[in-house]
Amino acid sequence: MPKLIESDFPFARLSLIAERESWRKEIYRPVYYLHKWWARRLGSVFRGILLGACLEEGDDFWKHFYAANDFKDTVVFDPFMGSGVTVGEAVKIGCRVIGRDINPVAWLSCRTALSKYSVSEVFRTYGELEEKLAPRILQYYRTTADRGEDATVLYYFLVKVVTCRNCAGDIDLFKTRIFSRNAITRKDPTARSVCPGCGALNRTLFNAKKVNCPDCSTAYNPQEGNIKGPKVTCNHCGKDFKLVDRMRSLEGPLKYRRYAKMILLSDGRKTYEPLNECDREIEQQVYEEYTKILKFFPEISIEPGYNTNQMLNHNYRFWHEVLSDRQLVCAKHAMDAINGIVSEDLRLLFACLFSGVLEFNNLFTSFKGEGTGAVRHMFAHHVLKPEMMPLEANLWGTSKSSGAFSTLFQSRVKRALDYKADPFELRLNGSSSGKVRGINLPINVKVSGHYGDFNGDSGNVYLSAGDSGSIDLPDNSVDLVITDPPFFDNVHYSQLADFFYYWLNQILAVSGRDTTRSADEVQDTEPEAFTRKLTHVFGKCRSVLKPNGLFIFTYHHSRHEGWRAVHRAIRHAGFACIQTYPIKAEMSVSMPLQQAKSPIHLDLILVCKKEKIKTASEFDPYAADISKAVCTAKQQIYSLRSEGVKVSLGDAKVVIMGSLLCETHLICNLEEEESFLGEVEQDIDAYVNEVIAAQGEVLYEKATGEHVQLALFEDMSRYLSQKKYADEG
Repeated sequence: MPKLIESDFPFARLSLIAERESWRKEIYRPVYYLHKWWARRLGSVFRGILLGACLEEGDDFWKHFYAANDFKDTVVFDPFMGSGVTVGEAVKIGCRVIGRDINPVAWLSCRTALSKYSVSEVFRTYGELEEKLAPRILQYYRTTADRGEDATVLYYFLVKVVTCRNCAGDIDLFKTRIFSRNAITRKDPTARSVCPGCGALNRTLFNAKKVNCPDCSTAYNPQEGNIKGPKVTCNHCGKDFKLVDRMRSLEGPLKYRRYAKMILLSDGRKTYEPLNECDREIEQQVYEEYTKILKFFPEISIEPGYNTNQMLNHNYRFWHEVLSDRQLVCAKHAMDAINGIVSEDLRLLFACLFSGVLEFNNLFTSFKGEGTGAVRHMFAHHVLKPEMMPLEANLWGTSKSSGAFSTLFQSRVKRALDYKADPFELRLNGSSSGKVRGINLPINVKVSGHYGDFNGDSGNVYLSAGDSGSIDLPDNSVDLVITDPPFFDNVHYSQLADFFYYWLNQILAVSGRDTTRSADEVQDTEPEAFTRKLTHVFGKCRSVLKPNGLFIFTYHHSRHEGWRAVHRAIRHAGFACIQTYPIKAEMSVSMPLQQAKSPIHLDLILVCKKEKIKTASEFDPYAADISKAVCTAKQQIYSLRSEGVKVSLGDAKVVIMGSLLCETHLICNLEEEESFLGEVEQDIDAYVNEVIAAQGEVLYEKATGEHVQLALFEDMSRYLSQKKYADEG
């Protein structure tokens, strides 16, 4: 009996739920946010995919979406499990699940998220850590306020310092003299700036061009600092030089100094103050302890790579150098305390919590502003970009802190435990939404580390780390392969994950390797290498999949090479794409989408089945029906728009490329298929560019967007059909 997703899928309505989830993913699916991972997909989408693949044709999708399910006889495999969305969603509907990822940080994150915990033991362990660890760490953040009372430092504001080669003077590398402002300036336009003359902290406006310091009468433009782009201007001798040139003559990273702090007073008020004698004494105490404990941090080299070259250019040579002296001292205390946890599962949980804390406590963070989470974490950019004005947060934290051990325990661990016990689903009701509880199995499982255990009675989840193309699964043992493979691009997760791995490996002794990078990682800038590795994994998926099983994955790409790579991987692995559905992918205001030239808000769900490669006599160069593909794409976009889902030109290209992938396999000659797909891609790209020039980049922002969209597909259908047959004639 065919499965529901082979012929029908409510992608448009599901996209609305996905859109709502995308705005607060860490609230609506907190179990996948216990630890940082990249490109986390939406849980509601993968719940829908799993149900569509388990239900039979004609079943009521929405009835099952908001009801209890138990597909205990269905085995699901995710070869790129990442943060574990597929695995967790499959557990909720009773499937038996196998997850694998080549990166050990992803594997540890998934184990942490899915494992079964005693809630009372988790809170007991946290209480013991709080009793032991909090006083040790908070001592480094005590201070005396200007009015004489004891206070706690929430954040120290740092600036990098470089010595002028010409006059030997120290230069503060302020990009701007404004170091704090409200995140929503229309709500509160006030800001704080630091005087270049005396270092006083002056209250001003976020867009002010002139400040007169009341302490020393210095007049300065707070928008300007000593560094602009690559150029540094010495405030002592007036000479200019390029920072990158100066870095080449230095041995290590730039030094830094603390110039301001935000403190928490006893009455709960927050205020900004310069550093005083008490702060300097603690700085000296920290430095003395730092020199004693530095030897305990192994010197693991930061390897070159697209995502790490920028930090290497700033002379960060080893991973421990990414933390300040105070942060390293606090990290040593935390690691010692977590190492003392006897339970392996609890030690893993708190090691992952600590690792996540360091994402917000290092020299690559900065101040986002008041009125929001104060710390801009180190992965705000996909490259590891050094900050000239870093933020040094309180690592243990207070009730007013951001990104601290105590606050992340509440927002990550406690929230995830609550969700794991009773995973809920979102139900939309007009502009509002509600949580449907009591329909899912809890996400509390015994995680097996070996297939033999998984295949027995000891658990229903098997997780492993390694190349999915060589996983130890028998042929024809899996009912469904459901995944989200990496994109063909420059963002290599392993290069970023090495930061976390450095700390996790010291606590958990994951392996003797110094890096998570692997030659087998499916993440490349070279199309041929990416295609070869993706085909290798897809080929294994075909081997382990049962004859009538489904291979389903999500994908989108804006570049031709990305489409050619995924088409080749599907076909050379022995699959045929039989259906594609567009689905909401990310929050519309996410940073990558805002920065994209032609934003893509949709993923494609590609439904594939095993196919026997046909003989030469069955090859039909005319079998692919462009008109049918265009008609399908048009209908899908109409369905999305009818539900209120916005569709851009970038999205339109994704949708039609998906429809064409369903047509190419009918040709049954891989070389001809690739030639056909490449030709059509070029035609589509040229036509879409023409429309962009005439109508603006994003169609749905135009008053006539719907009419333009329909005209686009009608004209494209005629254009491509005429061109194909004219070329053949």
